[in-house]
Amino acid sequence: MEKKQQMHPNRRKKKKSLWERAPLFCMSLAGLLAVLAVTGAFFFKKTLEHRKLLAPSDTFYEGIFVENIPLSGLTLEEARKQVAAVTVTAESTWAMKASLGGETFEIENLMDSNMDEVLAEAFALGRTGTEKERVKVITGLQRWPRNFSVKDTFDEEGARKAVEAIGNRFDAAPKDAAMTGYDEAEGFQFSGEEAGRQVDREDLLGQIREAVSKGDYDAVLSGRVSEVPAAMNLEQAKEAYVLLAKFRTEAEVDSEDRDHNVKLASDTVNNTLIAPGGEFSMNGVVGETTEEQGYREAATYSRGEVVPEFGGGVCQVSSTIYNAAIQAGLETTERKNHSMTVSYVPLGEDAMISYWSSDLKFKNNSSGNVLVLLDASGPEVICYIYGIPILEEGVTVKMDSQIVETLPVPEPAYVEDDSLSPGEERYKTYGKEGYRVKTDLVTMKDGEEIGREFLHNSTYNPQTPVIRRNSGQQ
Repeated sequence: MEKKQQMHPNRRKKKKSLWERAPLFCMSLAGLLAVLAVTGAFFFKKTLEHRKLLAPSDTFYEGIFVENIPLSGLTLEEARKQVAAVTVTAESTWAMKASLGGETFEIENLMDSNMDEVLAEAFALGRTGTEKERVKVITGLQRWPRNFSVKDTFDEEGARKAVEAIGNRFDAAPKDAAMTGYDEAEGFQFSGEEAGRQVDREDLLGQIREAVSKGDYDAVLSGRVSEVPAAMNLEQAKEAYVLLAKFRTEAEVDSEDRDHNVKLASDTVNNTLIAPGGEFSMNGVVGETTEEQGYREAATYSRGEVVPEFGGGVCQVSSTIYNAAIQAGLETTERKNHSMTVSYVPLGEDAMISYWSSDLKFKNNSSGNVLVLLDASGPEVICYIYGIPILEEGVTVKMDSQIVETLPVPEPAYVEDDSLSPGEERYKTYGKEGYRVKTDLVTMKDGEEIGREFLHNSTYNPQTPVIRRNSGQQ
């Protein structure tokens, strides 16, 4: 009997053909494609959602609240209106005032609301960083909303400035008793003292702080006011005001019209009062010396010649005042010498005035009023200056002028004069030398010099001789 052939145990099974495995491969591929499609659709949907989230917008994102007010879909301006409508801040309720001595002063709003800063911070959520970071913030707000609060803060520096401004408006400096003038019948006149007032700034500032801490923004605060006494009463003023300086000049001119001008100018300046820190101006007091003001024509210098002009002689008054002011210790701020020499004061110590070109000015650098008195009679002028002493006791000041150069008399100028005999010559004016002068201010104490400083230079032009002649020429 024929034996059956036994199958070897290691013999491999016959492989399936490609056609036999195709259904299984297609099923796997289809499954994979399905998974990819679903995944792609998911990510595509997410991408669309993210693009929509990140699209440019001028409104707040969902999930943002300020004072529990939802701001989603609102612009910054719309959000501000809604928050302001329901939020009570100092800005909307502030009406604080200060009552001082019967006067009421409004106090400006001293509270700063952070509403705009809060809204800006809330609006910025989800708008910074990478796209991934922005998406995380925006989607996170939808799950975990954010609520912001608005607060007011006290402006301490602003409060101090407000208190100082109120104090400056309310405070009144005391007024010392002072000399105010001179009356020939009653003598020197004085004003009485007046007390001042001052608000207690630290007390008012403390009241503002306390009211703010209580939220009492419409409080009316009662400021503490103190009286400030004057430093000098009437009796003290009568003792303090003394004669500071007296100076006299006399012109070597015999002219009724000139004397008239000197008297008129002196009377105009007489009884002039200069407050502490004030400035005296000769032109400002006298004005333009015109015929309409009552001045007459008299000899004066003009462009290097002696000519008649309205107000001639008034410079003697200004020069007299200038010397008195120097001796009183007052501060000269403007002075100019004449173009040629004058006889009534030493060289370098005159003060020319011309309404349009030069003035005499000095400042009251004393602690009280300064009173200028003038007395003029004929060619003589005397100036008295009263006030509270500027110089220490025993100290005086004076000018010391020295000629540093003499300018020779120019060659004569000739003018024809047919009234003379042919060949005859006569001097019309003899001419004068000119000078350059240096003036120092010398300080003396008990008769001894203790200080010297340069004051000013002066130049006096020489005067050309003028000779009348008849040269006989036709």
